[in-house]
Amino acid sequence: MHDCDCDVCKGSARAPALHVLTDIPDHELDLTPRRKRAKMKEQLAELRVNDYVRAEGVDTRGHNVVRTGHLLAPPKEVSAQRNGRRAQGWRLFVGLAGTSIDQRSTWVTLFPGSGAIEHARQPEIGEWQQTPFGKIPGMRTSPDVNVRVLFGGKGGKRSKEPTQSTLARLVHNPDKHRYEVRDAETGETLLCPSWQTSIWWAVAPAEEEHGDRDQAEEPKPAEEPVVEPAAATVDDDLGQPVHHVQTGKLVGYLTPERFIPIDQVEKR
Repeated sequence: MHDCDCDVCKGSARAPALHVLTDIPDHELDLTPRRKRAKMKEQLAELRVNDYVRAEGVDTRGHNVVRTGHLLAPPKEVSAQRNGRRAQGWRLFVGLAGTSIDQRSTWVTLFPGSGAIEHARQPEIGEWQQTPFGKIPGMRTSPDVNVRVLFGGKGGKRSKEPTQSTLARLVHNPDKHRYEVRDAETGETLLCPSWQTSIWWAVAPAEEEHGDRDQAEEPKPAEEPVVEPAAATVDDDLGQPVHHVQTGKLVGYLTPERFIPIDQVEKR
């Protein structure tokens, strides 16, 4: 007898007239739809949110796509388009950490036997790579795109290494209907690439809470203690008496240093 996952072999069904003539090799059993599905479920069960992965599948239009980045949410079972027909599969959400899973640019659908998912090595900060502009993690055809990277200059077949290292933002300019690479500090446009333009880029350092530059708070000056003036007495040399211009009443004394109100003068 062979050992597979059919109902007969699992003992959940009886088929007296069924006779096994030859054992089915395991590699052939792995090609059955049920085995393919079980194998895919095992692979997905090993993943955790925030794992850095590489997923091969199809996008929302049914086109083959490869997405690399953080797993943003648990896999979701869906019915999706495959070869012109609806089929059961799993939708994964892969992209830059913090990206909303509502962004379809993070979606990749895997079908049993035709998709693949594996853990990948996360690039280090400053580790240069050359890819098409549209393949940089986080890029999408959306007017609010804003990806922060280290920009190393335009790439190409003859480009062997980056020519600069500039902290930059990859944005969409709605007024000029184009994508731009802008200096993160000055806002200067460094390049206006197409979706297929090859550029050098690297993961940027973590963004500071208050912007790209470190802004240390200036220490506040120490508050000087307030010294209340000592009360004057009538025995002191109080200076020139000052009287009210209308009533003639004494209101205080004037010295070269200050005016002493009469209510601050103590009688002895």
